Amino acid sequence: MELNSQEPENTIETTLEKPKAVYSALFVKDIQGLLASFPPKHSKVFASHSTIGFLPTSLDNIEIGRVGTLKIIGRATDEKGDALFVENPKSKNKFPHITLSCADGVPPFYSNELLEKASADGTLELFSAPIDIQIVEGYSDGKNDHITSYTE
Repeated sequence: MELNSQEPENTIETTLEKPKAVYSALFVKDIQGLLASFPPKHSKVFASHSTIGFLPTSLDNIEIGRVGTLKIIGRATDEKGDALFVENPKSKNKFPHITLSCADGVPPFYSNELLEKASADGTLELFSAPIDIQIVEGYSDGKNDHITSYTE
């Protein structure tokens, strides 16, 4: 039997699809514990992560699944938002933070403005000793948080 050279060969492609990340982050392992320690001031509650980068072009520097400790070093609150100031050396934000909550109609990225303003006007509450929480490094595709592998 002769093979027709016009028929495609059976091939298997093994391509690892790169993840599409909306943001990379340090994800809080115990959100309920965090909220118990820092009750939110507003109706829209977040408290899930500290952003490393928004719309990252690469996840090469993200250690997906790495468990670690994040230090909470302060808090800022106003009529629009409530955020914890944290030590996140990987964050691209001037004031790395965890958005605890926001008022209705206020987006969570308002925390960047809140912390900038609080630092400038002296209303940023700095804690006398840092408070440690457990985190897992990963990324979000906008629907799911990925903290163990690209294939979750």
